[in-house]
Amino acid sequence: MAGHFPITPFIRPWPGISLCPFPNPMKQQTRDNLIYLAVGLGLAALLAFDAFYSDSHNRKMWMPSRFAFNVVAFMGVLVYMVVRETRKVRATVAQTVVSAFAACLLHSGFAGVFPRIFSERFDTGLWVFIVLELFLIVCLTVGVIRYIHRVHHSA
Repeated sequence: MAGHFPITPFIRPWPGISLCPFPNPMKQQTRDNLIYLAVGLGLAALLAFDAFYSDSHNRKMWMPSRFAFNVVAFMGVLVYMVVRETRKVRATVAQTVVSAFAACLLHSGFAGVFPRIFSERFDTGLWVFIVLELFLIVCLTVGVIRYIHRVHHSA
């Protein structure tokens, strides 16, 4: 009688009715959508808090520099893409976390080497560079995971 919470041995639920609030496991896509919703609502709450705080204290809202905003925004996109692609090749959680961390380090290195590109507005040069950079980093991390799987399974 998996998925049911026995109250007492004498009280049994009707057939087909479970006392467990979550009788079926959640679908992967539903869980992912709930995570995205929670992150989005959290960011919206932080932005609203900053807006109300700055308005009530007669201060200017805090805004990061264009360089910091571009680096962090594209790092978030990069982490999402690396996690999604490494999970497709059946990477473990530890491999996925290490791949995301390595991708962030590579992205930070690119930002340190090419600060002028990240300081500009969203123009063609930035988009071409970012798309190429994200593609190369994702391909590199997926290639490393595949290599690890091939070496591990052949040994």
